[in-house]
This record gives sequence, C-alpha cells and structure tokens, in this order.
Amino acid sequence: MTRQCLFPFSNLTVNPNGTVSPCCKYNVKQGSPNISEDTLYDKNIHELFFQPAMENIRDQFRRGEEPAGCQLCWDEEDSGITSMRQHRFNISKHHDTAVPKFRNRLNDPKIISLDFKFSSLCNLKCRICGPYCSSNWLKEALDTELYHEHTIKIFSSYADRKFVNNEKNFEVFKEVIPNLHLIEFYGGEPLMQPEHSKIMEILNDHPGIEDVKMDLYYNTNGTIYDELAVETWKKMGVVELNFSIDDISDRFEYQRYPAKWNEVLTNINKYKENCSSNVSIQMYMTINLHNIFYLDEYLKFNSTNLKSRIRFNLLHWPEKMAIKHLPKDIKEIIKYKLESLDENSKSYIESNFFSLGSLIHFMMDNSGNSEYITEFLESTKKHDDYRKQSFKDTFPEYWNLLNGNN
Repeated sequence: MTRQCLFPFSNLTVNPNGTVSPCCKYNVKQGSPNISEDTLYDKNIHELFFQPAMENIRDQFRRGEEPAGCQLCWDEEDSGITSMRQHRFNISKHHDTAVPKFRNRLNDPKIISLDFKFSSLCNLKCRICGPYCSSNWLKEALDTELYHEHTIKIFSSYADRKFVNNEKNFEVFKEVIPNLHLIEFYGGEPLMQPEHSKIMEILNDHPGIEDVKMDLYYNTNGTIYDELAVETWKKMGVVELNFSIDDISDRFEYQRYPAKWNEVLTNINKYKENCSSNVSIQMYMTINLHNIFYLDEYLKFNSTNLKSRIRFNLLHWPEKMAIKHLPKDIKEIIKYKLESLDENSKSYIESNFFSLGSLIHFMMDNSGNSEYITEFLESTKKHDDYRKQSFKDTFPEYWNLLNGNN
C-alpha cells in the first residue's frame, strides 16, 4: 500500500535560513527541483507554500510515489518506530477539531499547520547543535575550524529577522488563523525571538481566538520564563510545552552549555505552577551518542523527581552523533541497562511516538561505521579544549568503553 503524507498538503516548515519545506525531516538535498531556491528574503509564506518545488512533492504523492526526500520517515517506519508522518495521521484521526481541517487536502492544499524556526537566535550552544540552528555557536565553530569562514558568514545571516522584515507575512498569518490547527515553535530558542512575541500579540488580539481551538507546540531549552506566552496560552486549545532536557545534572550542563541545571529546573517548576490546565508539560529528549549510555539514569530521575512525560527524538544528523554507530558490545551494555529498568521508570515514556523497545530495536538492528566514533571522539576533544570541559571526567564509564578500555 502506498504511504501517503499530510504534510506537503497542509504544513509549512520555515527554516532558520529562510527556506521552507513540507516538514522538518524532509531532506532538501534529495528532493528535486531544488526547494531551497525560494526564501523568505524574497517571498511571503503564502507564495512559498505554493512554489513549484512544493507542488512537485505533492504531485509525487498524488501519483502514489514515495519521495526520496522523505527517506527518514521510511527508515523509522521500517524499524517499527512511529514516524512523524504517521503521527500526523493520528492527530487528524483522533482530534475532533483537526479532522475537518485536514480532510480532503490532496486536491486542495491549504496551510493548516505552521512549523516556525524564525531564526537561529539562541543563548546556548548544545553539543548536538551547530551554527545552522544556534547563533551562539558561530564563534566557536569558526575558532575550532568546524566550518570554513565563508560558511560561517552564511550561517550568520540565519539570525536575521526575515519573517519580521516582510509585513506581508503577518497579514497572511492573520488570514490563515481560522484554518490553523497547529503552530509549532522551534529555534534557535523560540522564547527569545521577537517574532514569537509578535505572534503572541496577534493571537491575543484576534477576535474569537478561543473558538479557533488552535493547538501550540514548543521545544524550548528551559532557560527563559515567558509571562506573555503563559497568558496567551490560556486562550488556545492544547499547548504542548516540551523542554529539551537530554540528561541531568553535570551531564546536562555539558551537553546544553552554558545552561545551568538548577536554573532550568526552577523555570520548569514555574511553568508547572502558573500554566493553565490546557498546557501539557513534558520532556523532549534527543537520543544521541552523548546521552544514550546514561538514558537509564535519566529515566529513573524523571520518575522520582520531575514525574513528567518524556518524548524521544532520534538524532540522525550529524552522522557522527547517531547511536547506530556504537560498537556492538557497548550496544549490548546499553540494552541490558534499559531492559533492567523498573516499570515505574519506563512508565513516563510517551510511546505513541516510539517506545523504549523500539529505540532498542533501532539501535541493535542498524550496523554502524567505527570511523564515525573516531570522528565523534576527536570532535568532542576539540570542543572540550575550547570550552574547558571534559568528556572523560563527566562521562567516565562511557569514555572508557568508547576508548576501548574495560
């Protein structure tokens, strides 16, 4: 049976560089024609949604084809993981307000959801990130020769206020509000971006906004408490506030530098205390080479302290941080640790995306390349020296295993 997808017919993902795509997992390098040619620098979001490259993707699905740019979803589904494509179908089936908005979009494409990454403006430089998505990464990426100077200059422009500079974007946004089911805010860090504040003001002032039943979805690093957002959320449908917490304590501060663990915990508790009942708070954990070995400790901490739902996200890029490249003996250790967890520690995992068992299956069922582990260790050492951090001291058992020590 042909695998269909709602995203190209109903969603617009706005990327930090000003380009758009049907979703955040679409591989623009594999698609044809080039979807990166038209940007927010020249066109508004309505024009970008109906550009020829987007229409070409829609035509492929209409013909029963599976676009090459969608390979990540195909790979996840083949491993038993519920892909983002499948999750969007689940939303359209089980949310009463979403069904009429998503229905019959095949021949009537319409913006029903928006995925906003307004810019790369961010106050952190997380280990799994880089200058593409974080302005705070720019200087370090240049100093450590992670990218060429010309590339860094290009990445610097990603922090530009492209969406704000064209007032037509806000006019289009106001026009599509009645049709919107979902807005997603990513970064950079969305809660420090001026565009987000403007959107909150528009939603607050929009007549009958409570009747739209619009859902909002956030990924935030937890370093900012936004009072305007908390008030706006009271008028929305369901608000999912996802805190990007990949680890705990010292390991969190290492991976999400220069965030402070106690400050982030304080903000999480403030949101829990002040948000209305329609706001759902959970942890969003990106599974990668840095945190997979201590995932069991994270799950135990959450079950006794935060007591929040956890949503897994699987890192595919950069390749050197993907868990599939771990040596088999280390994978077996991780598998044993995870399968030994008590039921309470596992009970907070939101399994409608993918379960702990699916994660283990994906890790064990995919053979990797040892050269990426070498690249990971070399890159890690370079950034350790620059930041005055130590992977060896922060992850001692894991470091020994990765370096071939017993």
